[in-house]
Amino acid sequence: MFRVAGRVPFRLPSLLLASLLLASLLMILPRVGAAQALLDPYASVDVDHDTNVFRVQNSTVSDSLYGTRNPGDTDEKYTVGMSGTYQWSLQKFSETLEVRRFDYDRFTDLDRYEYLANLELDWRLSRLIDGVLQYHDERVAASFANNDSFNLEIDTDRNATAKVNFELSPDWRLETGANDHVLHAPLQNYSGFVEHETGTHLGLTYLGFANLTYGLAVDHISGDYQDAPDVGPYSQTAAVLKLHYLISGLTNLNGAVGYTRRDQTGVPNLSEMTGDISYTRQLTGKTALVLDLARGVNGYLASGGLEVDTTGTVALTWKATYKLTVDARAGYTHSAFLGSVIPGTTTEGRLDHSPVAQLNIIYMALRQLEIKAFVVSQYRASTDQVYDYNDTTYGIQALAHWR
Repeated sequence: MFRVAGRVPFRLPSLLLASLLLASLLMILPRVGAAQALLDPYASVDVDHDTNVFRVQNSTVSDSLYGTRNPGDTDEKYTVGMSGTYQWSLQKFSETLEVRRFDYDRFTDLDRYEYLANLELDWRLSRLIDGVLQYHDERVAASFANNDSFNLEIDTDRNATAKVNFELSPDWRLETGANDHVLHAPLQNYSGFVEHETGTHLGLTYLGFANLTYGLAVDHISGDYQDAPDVGPYSQTAAVLKLHYLISGLTNLNGAVGYTRRDQTGVPNLSEMTGDISYTRQLTGKTALVLDLARGVNGYLASGGLEVDTTGTVALTWKATYKLTVDARAGYTHSAFLGSVIPGTTTEGRLDHSPVAQLNIIYMALRQLEIKAFVVSQYRASTDQVYDYNDTTYGIQALAHWR
C-alpha cells in the first residue's frame, strides 16, 4: 500500500489571503474617470485517468515501491479561481488567484490542495518610462518524472520581478529588470532542499522598422542551495540576440539566439549556444501552424547539477466552427545531464529522449461554459534505464466562467 511520508498540511498563506482582499477591493471600486474593472470568477471540474501516476519503469518496479503492479489511477480535480483587471489612467493591475483540490480513486494519499497567486502591475510614468511589478506564488505537487522522491512532495515556488523600460528615442528602447526566486522543493532524503536565485536583465531594442524589431539582451543569475550536501553556489550568464519579424499579417517569426555560460561548484563549467526560434503561420482562416525550436541550460534539482535541453514542437490548431476547436501538437526533448553532486545521485553523463503527443478538443457549449477533452501520450528513453517510463493521460474538463 502506498503511503506518504512527511505530509505537508495545507495552509493558505497570508499573502494569498491579502491578495484576495486586495483584488476584491479593486473590483468593487467605483468608476473614476476612465477607470475600468473587469472580474472573471471561474470554476472547473476535471476527471483524468493516468496510466502511470508515479512514472515508474514497469509493473515490477511499481510493485516493489508502491505495493501494486498497476500504477494507474483516476483522479478528480476541482478548481475555483478568479482573474481580473483594474485599469485607471495609464496603469493596469491584473490578478489570477486559484485554489485546486485533487482526489484520487486508489492512491488516496496523493489527495491534496494546491494554490496559485499571480499579481501584476503594469505602470507608466510617461511616454518615456514604463515597467512591470509582478509576484508569483504557487504550491504544486512535484513531478514523479524527476525521480527525486518516491512519495508525494509539495513544492512552493515564489518569484518577484521588477522591470523598468526607457524610451531613449522613437527608435531605441532600454529594458532593465531584476527578480528574486525561491523554490522549496523537498527531495527524498533532504526535506529542507531550497533553491534561491537572484537575476538581472539588461536589453537594448531597436524599433525603427515597421515590421521588424531586434535587440541584444544580457541576463545574469546567481543562485545557491540549502540542505544540499556537496552542492555549491552557481552563476549563469546569457547573451542573446533577439528578433521579431512580422512577415505579413499571417506570419510571425520570433528568434532569440545566444550563448550561455554556467559556473557551479562541484560541476564542470559549461558554455553552450542557446536560444528559441518560433514560427507562426495562419494557413487558412481556420487553421494555424506553430513551429518552435529551443535550447537552454537549466538546473536539475534532483541532483543539484544541471541539464541542457533541446526541444522541438509542432502545433496545429483548427477552428472547425465558432464553437469547436481542435488542437494537435507533438514534441521531442533531448536532455543531457551534467554533475552528480548530491550523494547518491547518478545523473552524470545521462541522456534522455522524451517524445510527447497531445490532442485537445474544445467545445464552447455556452458563452460561460467550455468543455475540453484531451489525451497526452509520452515516454522517456534514458541511457540510465531507471529513468525509463511510458504514460498516457486522458480526461475531460468542464470550465465555467461568470462573465
